[in-house]
Amino acid sequence: MSNTKIAYQLKVARESLGLTLIEAAKRLGFPNYQTLMKIEEGKREVKASELSKFSRVYFCSIGKLLGEKEFSLGNVFLWRELQQVMKKKKIEAEILYRCEQYHLLEKCLNLKAKKGFIEVSIDDISTNNDISTLAERVSELLALGSRPAFTLQKVLEQDYSVKILFYPIPFGSAVSTVNPDYGTVIVINTDEAPWRRNYDLAHELFHLITWKAVSLKDLEDQTYFVDIEKKANRFASILLLPGKEVRKEITERIETQKQFTYSDLVDIAMEFGVSAQALLYRMANLRFIKWEDADNIAKDEELAEINKQKRKREWGETPESERLIFLAIRCLRKGLISRGKFAEVIGIDRSEIDSYIEKKGLMELEGNRIEIMAS
Repeated sequence: MSNTKIAYQLKVARESLGLTLIEAAKRLGFPNYQTLMKIEEGKREVKASELSKFSRVYFCSIGKLLGEKEFSLGNVFLWRELQQVMKKKKIEAEILYRCEQYHLLEKCLNLKAKKGFIEVSIDDISTNNDISTLAERVSELLALGSRPAFTLQKVLEQDYSVKILFYPIPFGSAVSTVNPDYGTVIVINTDEAPWRRNYDLAHELFHLITWKAVSLKDLEDQTYFVDIEKKANRFASILLLPGKEVRKEITERIETQKQFTYSDLVDIAMEFGVSAQALLYRMANLRFIKWEDADNIAKDEELAEINKQKRKREWGETPESERLIFLAIRCLRKGLISRGKFAEVIGIDRSEIDSYIEKKGLMELEGNRIEIMAS
């Protein structure tokens, strides 16, 4: 490809992100913006080592610039923060052990991996509009309905074989990985609020969808890492708060009540299974309120108190992986695993097995056979 063509592509990519020459040059590590200007004018060649920087900063694949393929991300855990390396290694080992147990149950029942996620490249998440389009596309593909927060976990577990685990992570709210042996995995912090866990699940889904499009090496750069996290947050917000449904709820309240209060805000947030703050920023995105107003309201102590009082009942028992438990009980019923192995997988004492299954409302016995006619 000619230098002129590359120069044009780089300029288009920068402008699509709304970056000035000065801002882009700073992110790219150039000593001054004139260097970038000369590149965009075709007066200076782009070095091979610089192409990866452009790809990272502009969220534009090298393949789009030069016709080359993007390297995929390796088998790693994606954490929300880049510190605490040694502590993370210990937790990762425990997570992999849980995944091994989970995979054992799948093999015992002869379950095969189900649907795969849509293919997404770095070019599909370049701009805010791209993120919005992706979220809407995923919502339609997964058939999440009008209140996605309440269906997302079941759909991911049952239709896409995503291993969703809950773990008391001492730092951060969630982590995800794609393992060559165990498949896609999302781990959610059990200590988070229920509505926060819903948001974290959608956030981590973004990382799974973009797993092959985002370079691990690039994520080591703090600026790039923050940018990707912002994109994941935007994706989660749009996925869990469909614009049409949110507009409908807000408009109906305004038309019938002639006003919109903090209490209304919390009620709608509860209905969609998200935080009041998440709804506020989505309202700003939908232009119901200004961004600065959303910031101010989100920090208001009165809102915090109303939210606290209204959402007390949402705090229930510690969340668990529904599919993991269901598979373990199926294996026990069919005699595919011992009671001791069942206790090990679930993490309880053998003496607690009967009461545990009874509490779940699932019989341990198989019962009589049912003859199924061929269709």
